[in-house]
Amino acid sequence: MILRLIPLIIILCVSVSCRTTSKTAQMKVIGEDNRDVVALSYLIREYMRQTDNTNFSLSDILKYDTLGRVTNNFSKLVVANWPNVWASGYAVYFKFSDSRNKDLVKLTESERIPWKVKTKENIGRNDEQLSEKFDGEIHFYYPERYYHIVEIILRKPEN
Repeated sequence: MILRLIPLIIILCVSVSCRTTSKTAQMKVIGEDNRDVVALSYLIREYMRQTDNTNFSLSDILKYDTLGRVTNNFSKLVVANWPNVWASGYAVYFKFSDSRNKDLVKLTESERIPWKVKTKENIGRNDEQLSEKFDGEIHFYYPERYYHIVEIILRKPEN
């Protein structure tokens, strides 16, 4: 009886691993196409780590952008609590500027694309945030977890 189940278990394991690989590859492609957002997430994380301040604006973050990688790519930042039952932290909502040029942004050696970069229809958790029509959000853990970048969510492009 057990010998009959072994092929089924092998088939299930292979199908699950194939699906996970393609999903991870898709997330990597989204991250590569939005390197400016990845660079912004690292700037925000370093700002929060160094100042221990979670109440900041875009101008505060741009002061930390010594390489000028994201200076003209974003027009607005809003920090809010990230209401996740399993892992709480902070969410930073952002809007792209009209002069965005994501192709010029190069990541430094210490920066890598977070493992979870995805897209979604609407960005925001409540009516006020949804009405702002943000272009994306970045989730960070609390300071006890060193403001680790949990995920980056971008609004799906309109067709």
